[in-house]
Amino acid sequence: VEEGRGIFGNIKKYLMYLLSSNIGEILLMAVAILFGSLIGLSPGAIPLVAVQILYVNLATDGLPAIAMSVDPADPDIMRQKPRPRGQGIFTKPVVILMSIGGVWSMLVNLGIFKWALDAGRGMWEAQGLCFLTLVLIQFFKAYNYRSDKKSIFKIGFFKNKWLNLAICWEAMLLLIIIYVPFLQEPFRTFSLSVFDWALVILLAATIFPVLEISKAIIRYQERKRPSLTSS
Repeated sequence: VEEGRGIFGNIKKYLMYLLSSNIGEILLMAVAILFGSLIGLSPGAIPLVAVQILYVNLATDGLPAIAMSVDPADPDIMRQKPRPRGQGIFTKPVVILMSIGGVWSMLVNLGIFKWALDAGRGMWEAQGLCFLTLVLIQFFKAYNYRSDKKSIFKIGFFKNKWLNLAICWEAMLLLIIIYVPFLQEPFRTFSLSVFDWALVILLAATIFPVLEISKAIIRYQERKRPSLTSS
């Protein structure tokens, strides 16, 4: 029973992470293409080019997702109530967290893309900043989605060694495509200033409080529900 619960939980984490990431990317491109003129984007302004999208899907999302499939089980897993027989993976809290993570990712990345263009940074740098922010958000999401209910501060940041190694490896690859000159042109990257790094890290890190607050609201509603039923 314990092993089965652990496997089910890890499948849920894996899917939450991947689907939330895909939701964010799809919304980012769709909103920019379909409603770009309404938010002040010039015709043909797209936040990401094809090679950046492929890199995020094949490189950035792959290893962390695999690492989440072997995430350590919660210490209190055998004290949790059995889930209903007909309950699947995509419960209401799971769908809410995936949607919030995807929508927030879209807002942050679209925001930095438009800001860069308005600041006169040019399309190349705007896409590079958007790309970097998206990758960093995916890194942060991987830790947040280690649980659909518990706070990351309670379950711990670094208990999954494979996830830590995956993030470190992906971070090294990211630095290579940012600073190696012959990779900058295909990936639309450039050598960032200290201000640029501070900006993208700060914006990407906003996913932490957003998902933590969402989890807190979900926990509060679940604690409140039995009292409403009994009354």
